[in-house]
Amino acid sequence: MRRLVWNELLPKDRFLARVARPLSFAEMGYVTQLYLPIIGVESYTLYQLLVHGVQEVSGASTEGTHRSLMLSTSLSLDRLLDARERLEAMGLLEVRRRENLQRDYYYDYLVKPPLTPGEFFGDYVLSLMLLNKIENIRFQQLREQYADAVATQLDQEYTIVENVTKDFHEVFQSLKPSELEVKKGSEREQFLTKMESDFPPAAMKSGFEAQVQHPLSVSSLRLYLPDNADASKVLSGSSMEFLYLLCHFYQMDSWGMGQELRDWTLYKPDRSLDTEVLRKRLIQRYSEDKLYRAAPADSAGAGEDDWGPGQLPEPGSEAFVRACRVLSPLGLLERVVGGRVSKVFLDRAESLVFTDGMQPEVVNALLVHTLASMQMELPKAYMETIRDSWKAKRIATVDEAVKQIVERADQRAQSVEKAKAPRKETGAVRRNGKAVLQDKLPASVEWQREQEKSGQPAAKGKLISDDPELSKLLESMRKSQKGE
Repeated sequence: MRRLVWNELLPKDRFLARVARPLSFAEMGYVTQLYLPIIGVESYTLYQLLVHGVQEVSGASTEGTHRSLMLSTSLSLDRLLDARERLEAMGLLEVRRRENLQRDYYYDYLVKPPLTPGEFFGDYVLSLMLLNKIENIRFQQLREQYADAVATQLDQEYTIVENVTKDFHEVFQSLKPSELEVKKGSEREQFLTKMESDFPPAAMKSGFEAQVQHPLSVSSLRLYLPDNADASKVLSGSSMEFLYLLCHFYQMDSWGMGQELRDWTLYKPDRSLDTEVLRKRLIQRYSEDKLYRAAPADSAGAGEDDWGPGQLPEPGSEAFVRACRVLSPLGLLERVVGGRVSKVFLDRAESLVFTDGMQPEVVNALLVHTLASMQMELPKAYMETIRDSWKAKRIATVDEAVKQIVERADQRAQSVEKAKAPRKETGAVRRNGKAVLQDKLPASVEWQREQEKSGQPAAKGKLISDDPELSKLLESMRKSQKGE
């Protein structure tokens, strides 16, 4: 199923671009040399376009429509969105969506500076991503280009260091309190107030620090591994993917995961990580409230939606899709219950991710749908039925899950309408809710009964009661209908 880009962004949607702080010529070189091979030409072009659209002196924002970005970059809307998201993932762009009462959207783009070469190469993930793209020779050239041999030699030869920098008050000792006083209601106060209101400064920060938000720092995890662990086996391949998934599920950072990996009992005789033992350990530690976790990662927009304890986002709504994509399954359940969840809820969500191998966003959709359908409970049989159905249909994204939920709701609504439709009375006798089979009287007898009820004389003036055999037959039929 293709991504529904038009549900996320429209060409007519306006945007506003700002910079966190002025970018230097050297920093633009960092983006070109270090980031370009990873993010690609389209993301690099978009970054340059946004940076140079901002006034260098004041940092004042510029605005336009996404259609103008499409024309300037020659990118279709879906490619433009992909390029933007790669910048977001690398920490070069922060996106906030604003909305007015008319449901018009305005996107606030905050352009961020890149990491310095030292910070970039110090990040194990980014360093390896760059190496995979440009290979050894070019990677070595960049390391040599950004190396500082003189500073390294200085650190080695001159080891005794003393900071002799003077602070502000040591230099400006003559500064008097009266020079900094602004009396209330004075002309100077009015002047300063007018300047603040008429000419508000651009929201740039000289102390802004660039950073990339990814859940694990592999170089940090190496420091926590015990002697019976092999870093090449624990921090690579499927084992590393498993650690990433655990960190997302439990909202853990490098330090928290490192504390768990210290335990030597988590490793097999071949010095690799026993993932099942680690899974059980984290379940137990969460249940005992001993697991160190980072702050919930809902700053991307899910935390601003109007739902919380006892409330659920409407299936198919923007809040529903955003929550499924941003929150971890455990984080979503915690938000629904308003705190730590029970072991039953934890086991349900954990097994869907780590045993059944479902995507976290699909697991979120399944959890919310089940809670909404089963009065805020998670019955195992009900969830397994939907799980098997979705796995058979290869549901892999929240958009596909929403489609299944909507179709299921439509089918249930049609069933309810059929049940409410009026039924034709058949005249059948029912006992304990079940129809009772009845023997039919002969047509001649039925005709005579109708004649008697209407008060008309029967043929030849003879009634059923006058005939003993007919009376006996009629009485037996009545008793069989009454169940006697």
